[in-house]
Amino acid sequence: MVMASSSSSSSSTSNKNLSGGPDYAVPLGRRDGLAFATQNETNANLPPPSSGAQAILKQLADNQNLDPTDVVALSGGHTIGIAHCGSFDNRLYPTQDPVMDQTFAKNLKSICPTKDFDAFTFQDLRTPNTFDNKYYVDLMNRQGLFTSDQDLYTYSKTKEIVKSFAVNQTLFFEKFVIAMTKMGQLNVLTGKEGEIRGNCSVRNSQKKAFLASVVENGEIMTDF
Repeated sequence: MVMASSSSSSSSTSNKNLSGGPDYAVPLGRRDGLAFATQNETNANLPPPSSGAQAILKQLADNQNLDPTDVVALSGGHTIGIAHCGSFDNRLYPTQDPVMDQTFAKNLKSICPTKDFDAFTFQDLRTPNTFDNKYYVDLMNRQGLFTSDQDLYTYSKTKEIVKSFAVNQTLFFEKFVIAMTKMGQLNVLTGKEGEIRGNCSVRNSQKKAFLASVVENGEIMTDF
């Protein structure tokens, strides 16, 4: 899903040119930070892929005020993208996670015969390049890649939400938009905090533009 914004508009709109997904208005008006989060700061705010659903719900409820539906909907972002072996090999070695589908596990072991941090696979085996609800179908078939994925279907407080999204893509899209909007309203800078950037991806103090994927001095370009 690609985001596009306009300085003359009160909202910005996503488009479906690349991967699909919902279109929705994104409120503008947030001030930008003066520094980018370090990798450690970013990781501290994100549950690791080895986390169980109960731990994830508690962390995101305590720190971000997200409810179980928000968490399950945001996890649906894993319907696109890739993951390196090191982020899920704990489910394969030394003992295979008994919850994992046997055929799925066999395929993953062929991709990751050892602890290979360079090898990777798609996060959604059914439609890896399309933003849809098939991620939840994966979970119902015990084909979730991360512990944090599969446990959403195992855990009683999130299982029914997973099932509802698996059979109703429109519902998933609606809840995803709500959760994304809530995320956009976290830790808002006010008054003289931060700045209003002339270029969204570049601090005003910088003279040279950097792409959002560039890592500068160990910093990841992700704002709080």
